[in-house]
Amino acid sequence: MRSLTLSQNVAVTFAVGLFYGLYLITFCFANRWLFFADEGWRLRKRIHWFMAIMTNLITVFISLDTALMVRGATAQSTFVDQGHRPEDYSAVPWDAIVRATTNTVAPLADIVLMYRLWIVYGKRLWIIWFPAFLWVGGIVCTILQTFLQVVHVHNQGFGPYHWASVNMAVGPGIVLLPFWASTVALNAYSTGLLIRRIKQASGRSYMTGESLNVVSTQFQFLIRILLESGVLYPAISIAHLSVWFGQNDFAVYLVGGINVIIIGSAFNLILIRTARNRAEAEGKIYNGGKLTTIQSSRKPMPVSVEPQSSSIGAGPTVYAS
Repeated sequence: MRSLTLSQNVAVTFAVGLFYGLYLITFCFANRWLFFADEGWRLRKRIHWFMAIMTNLITVFISLDTALMVRGATAQSTFVDQGHRPEDYSAVPWDAIVRATTNTVAPLADIVLMYRLWIVYGKRLWIIWFPAFLWVGGIVCTILQTFLQVVHVHNQGFGPYHWASVNMAVGPGIVLLPFWASTVALNAYSTGLLIRRIKQASGRSYMTGESLNVVSTQFQFLIRILLESGVLYPAISIAHLSVWFGQNDFAVYLVGGINVIIIGSAFNLILIRTARNRAEAEGKIYNGGKLTTIQSSRKPMPVSVEPQSSSIGAGPTVYAS
């Protein structure tokens, strides 16, 4: 695993630190909406523990990855200060092995998206068969990545390190390529189905007066969130996917360093936006202590806007018959 020059390492660490600082802000706000009531700082009576655990588990992996990157930059600076040449520095073997596990941020976010898809489609298992297949493929790639990192420590020319045509100097690009490709495909497929379901629910509902405007705005907001997250996640993942085809180690380090942070930030931002929107909508839908009814031309269609979202486009829950 090749190291960057000292100046490149500083640039990557600065960029990662900047994005990580922004991520921590979204993390704090996300936990505020997860654990505290909408109207103040009282603890919620019912906490959605699945989302709370996922949100904080993602933070653990992102923080670990960032800490290891900062540690590597500091160690290289110390190495140079001792009179050695920057190009002679090599990271400790376990550093790459541990950082390989931080890619689990993407599968964690993906599983929330699949959960959302399963809920929105009435808990029908067939709807998540294809994304589940892609998700399992991503997990297999992560395991293979860790294996190759371990073997590479003892044998620099092992297997694909000898014949692979993609970048293998920073990490095993031959397994990272299908990993990020499966993640992008899962996100595109699931987000598309979620938007389709919400549009169907919007088309079947009818209301009058102000209530119609409120619910119409809700549906538009959900679709906008899905579209925005559906662009943010694949954009950085496709960028990360692309750099492995080149031989520019600096690009791989830079995009790889901010990739999981952007995924986590998008995860938190969607959670924050949907939670705030829900709180505002409840104040509009509740009129004089009476709940405005939402009717459907077929069956009653309750619309629930919960602070449960994914970094890859799983917006608020919409139950539609």
